[in-house]
Amino acid sequence: MKQHKVKMAKRFLSGFLLVFYCIANMVLQVLSANIVNGTRGASWIWPCHHTLSEPLQTGEISIYWQGQNNSHIVVHVYTKGKEDFKYQSQTFKNRTKIFPDQLSSGNFSLAIEPLTLRDDQTFLEVILAPGNRPSEKLCQTSLYVAALFQKPQIEINQTEMTAACSTKGGYPKPEIRWSFEGGVSRVGQHEVQTTVTYEEDGTYSVHSTANITGLQKVTCDVYNPTSNQTVSSTKDVPPHSPVSPGITAVIIIIIVVVIIIIIFAAYRICKQVQGDGPDQECSLGSGTHP
Repeated sequence: MKQHKVKMAKRFLSGFLLVFYCIANMVLQVLSANIVNGTRGASWIWPCHHTLSEPLQTGEISIYWQGQNNSHIVVHVYTKGKEDFKYQSQTFKNRTKIFPDQLSSGNFSLAIEPLTLRDDQTFLEVILAPGNRPSEKLCQTSLYVAALFQKPQIEINQTEMTAACSTKGGYPKPEIRWSFEGGVSRVGQHEVQTTVTYEEDGTYSVHSTANITGLQKVTCDVYNPTSNQTVSSTKDVPPHSPVSPGITAVIIIIIVVVIIIIIFAAYRICKQVQGDGPDQECSLGSGTHP
């Protein structure tokens, strides 16, 4: 019984070490890979130049542009002197291009056009298999794709003394930063609340509000961590009216109603004083009657 437990413990430890090794190896490969960024909808060149001791015989080699460690991503294939699209992954169909006339000199660069959000965080490498010699792994690359955010729009709500910043169409999830000018800021005074929504097309939309009490100007920055791009908007804060437009309208209506009541009451008093004869005329204006 004791020996059985020892064997089970050894198996568990061996399995754990194997899983740990695989994960660590993947992490090291990702960290060691060259990180490159691209933009959705744009073309992207995957540069790969290899120094050769002598020109390659392209009719005798095979070159694979694929996911690292054969991760079932086949981007492009060149074998026996021609391109072979039979095993190309569906997501890369009609989007890739190599430079066949430069392969013999070691230029294994590849173009992808257009980039899509599905290409984000794709880990790639070039496999060079020159005939009977051992294959080589070249140009390990981590591709990150960004979609640019629209210029944010700022709306000021004077009743609640808040500013709302909105934008959409970007990827990945952005960082929202507010900056304020004017007034004396206190800790917690300009509270910010931000909502980031993942849309059906794979992009993000952003809505962020901030308290602007006592401020003269606000700026909303939307930072894209992949493209390292910031889009900003700045807006002046109009002077705050102590009476809201709704209350002002109510006050005006009350004043008008009071004036009408006063005029009507004065007219009734005038009629009672002068009598109700047909030739009597009641005037509320100043001056004497003939």
